[in-house]
Parts: sequence; structure tokens; C-alpha cells
Amino acid sequence: MRGRDLVLLLALAALWSSSFLFIKVALAELTPALIVLGRLAFGSLTLLASIPLLQRMAPELLPEGGGRGILDGIRVRRGPLLFLGAFNAVLPFAAIAWGENFISSGAASIFNSTVPLFTALLVLALPFFPEEKPNALAIAGLLLGFVGVGVLVTGDPEGGGAASRTAQALGGGAVLLGALSYAVGNVYARRRLKGTAVLVSAVGQNAAGILVLLPLVFVSGLPEELPSFGVMGALFGLGAGGTGIAYLIYFGLISRVGATKTSAVAYLMPAIALFYGAVFLGEEISLRALLGLALILTGVAGVTGVLRLPERFRRQPPS
Repeated sequence: MRGRDLVLLLALAALWSSSFLFIKVALAELTPALIVLGRLAFGSLTLLASIPLLQRMAPELLPEGGGRGILDGIRVRRGPLLFLGAFNAVLPFAAIAWGENFISSGAASIFNSTVPLFTALLVLALPFFPEEKPNALAIAGLLLGFVGVGVLVTGDPEGGGAASRTAQALGGGAVLLGALSYAVGNVYARRRLKGTAVLVSAVGQNAAGILVLLPLVFVSGLPEELPSFGVMGALFGLGAGGTGIAYLIYFGLISRVGATKTSAVAYLMPAIALFYGAVFLGEEISLRALLGLALILTGVAGVTGVLRLPERFRRQPPS
């Protein structure tokens, strides 16, 4: 992974890490379904507003024809985009938001960091990506990162044991379901949307997600009062940053470095999300958490190729 890609990976981690904080704030007044709807709506508006800027600075992210090309691209790829709207947007967004009813924002980010493990397992199990098969060091990095997650979870990531074991299991299980859904979306996007303009994928996925979500919103009910300014600000940050701008980076990275390396962003997110939670929500960070994060970041280095085997340990071609 080149330097530019690593910078983009860090930016994506910072944006997505803030999502756990914003979700926690929004849950004070809104249901998970309404949070996801607001996230997708603000995200879509941000993506559409970025078109003039992208035409000047990053035209490679747009299809030919600008806005009309986006609509044509969505129409042609409506099937795959509908799948991604469900599995890479609605399901993981809703699962994480529901899970944060029971666990802290930092704990949610920790459970979410299993995305690379699920993605690597899918890549290993499916025959579609021979060029992305993880090598021994990458697999070791994934396992080491997962050990780091285990260290954090067993150390009570909420810093006080406020949630019961049942609540921890419910919240953690929901976020793990979201992580698996993200992994499915990662691999599916690599398989079915390769070569698709980034904005077609991002706008199409959001629009499809809104269509999938609307029935759930009506079932869950609408709030009797308008959300407060703080909650609306959280929704805007969640949508504009964590969904709009982040999607541009996410789809660009998938096309550049592949699904497995892109999903390694989930290993960086706990460190940033724990920091956000501590500063803005008063969530505690233990020494055990710092140890777990050290293991996770070492695992990231193995997955992304920053760490490499010494030359003498690499397999040499037959002479």
C-alpha cells in the first residue's frame, strides 16, 4: 500500500470513527431506523453537492456526463446497488445503532473491528479473488488484530461494567452482525462494481438504502417533536462525514488496493473511536485497552503490507 493510500485509509478511519460518537448522541432522541435514514439522506446530499468540485479536482470519480451519467449508471447497475444498499448500508448502520443502545461507542467500534477478519475469510472461501488471497503474514496480522480485540473486550471496554453481560452480548452481537454485513458488501462491491465510477456506487448505494429503509421507518414510528439542534448536528456529521465523504474514499480505496486491505480500516477505528468517546462522552480508557490497541495496530501493519517478511524468509522462485 502506497503512502497516498495509507493517508486515505487514516482519513477514512477518522471519519468512520466519529460515526460511533454521533450515533450515541442521536440515540438520545431518535430510533435506530430514523438515525440511519438521516445518515443516508445527509450523505446523499453531500455526495450530490460534491459533483461540481469533483468535476474540477477528481473527474476520475465521475462517469461521463456528470449528473446524467450518475443516473444512467445507477439505472444500469440497479440490482447490485440495491444489494449494497441493504448489506453495506441499511443492515450494518441499523445493527450498530441498535447495538449502541446497550454498549458504549468505544465498545461498538471494537466489535466492528472484526470486519477485516470476516472479509479475509470470505476472500479465502470464494474463488473470485486469486490476486487478493492473503499471505501468511497478512493472515497472522488479521489473527493478531483479532487477539487485540479480544484483549479489549475482556478488559471491559466500557470502563466500569455499567452494561450487564446480557446487554453486552446483545449489543456486541448486533455490531458483529453489522461487521459481517460490511464484509459481504466489501467483497460484493469488488466483484460486481469493479470499474464503476465511484459516485455512481456511492449515490446509488445510498439511494437504494433509503428505498429499503422507508418501510422500517414507518413501522418504527416518527418522533412527536423535531430533534434538538445537537442531535441534528450529530445526524449531519454522521451523514456528511461518515457517509458522504467517507464513501468517496471507501470506494476509491477498494478500486485501488482491494477489499481486504480496505477493510483494514476497521482495525484503526477503535483507537480513534475510544479517543472520541473519552473526550466527548467521558468513556474511560484502561491500560488493557491500550495493550489491545497496540496489538490491533500491529495487525493492521501486517494486513496492509507495511510489515514485510525479511527477504530470507520469502518464498524464492525455483531456479
